[in-house]
Amino acid sequence: MDHPNYEFIYSDEHNLYSFISKGTKGYFIKLVQYQALKANLYNLAFGDWSPAIGGIDDKAVTDNGDMEMVISTVVQITKAFLRANPGVSVQFRGSTSARTRLYQIVLNTNYHVISQQFEILGLLNGKWHKFEKNVNYEVFLVSELL
Repeated sequence: MDHPNYEFIYSDEHNLYSFISKGTKGYFIKLVQYQALKANLYNLAFGDWSPAIGGIDDKAVTDNGDMEMVISTVVQITKAFLRANPGVSVQFRGSTSARTRLYQIVLNTNYHVISQQFEILGLLNGKWHKFEKNVNYEVFLVSELL
């Protein structure tokens, strides 16, 4: 993506990343966690840090006025994760159908840039397909281009 992004830090294992969203409603700690599902496949979990639940709140609505910068940061973090873990793929979907739709819009809008950095697949009716713009997928899968 051609947008600026926040600086981020990560764990020694490169499976947990964090950054601070700075916007109209203040400062919020954002977390991106990669959870192993099986060999070479990880799930991307993303949301606000919640002390109440002791982890990621993937349903929080921050509405901090910096969505493009937040999404750009998550893309940069995913690039860093894939570089640190060659040969793996990352799947993601929104915690709600509206968020999955948001990810679809981001991929559609920035496909020309993202597709130069990642191979992108979409799950539709139980089958993986090469990503096509304007198709509503249930889950997305990205891997680093070789």
